[in-house]
Amino acid sequence: MLFTGYGQKFSTRNAVQYDAIGAFWDRMSERFGRENLRGLGFGWTEDTIEYVIGPKEGDMDPSLGCEGAVYRQISLPDDGWIRYTGRTENLPELYDEIYKDGPLLYEIETFGEDSGCEILIRR
Repeated sequence: MLFTGYGQKFSTRNAVQYDAIGAFWDRMSERFGRENLRGLGFGWTEDTIEYVIGPKEGDMDPSLGCEGAVYRQISLPDDGWIRYTGRTENLPELYDEIYKDGPLLYEIETFGEDSGCEILIRR
């Protein structure tokens, strides 16, 4: 699968990535609608995460531009994903469940306007 969208690298020190990625989601949602987007987290280091937001279906047009972000294309495996669902307000508990089995290679997040969320992970 090819994931396309606009991405940034975020600091993970002191868990600041949550607010920063949330603000990135808000900016992208204003342009494209939250229900049309998905986010990809990958490339974790001790201090950073790479995060790309793109369309749930199809490809993102590289000519659209996004202030502070760069257009990315990431090739992902087609299978081997594990699916979790929940509510956005319960994300900390959902991520506790996800990370109890160790670090991830990739996570794909989708958020609905009804506060529902789906997270696909691959280790």
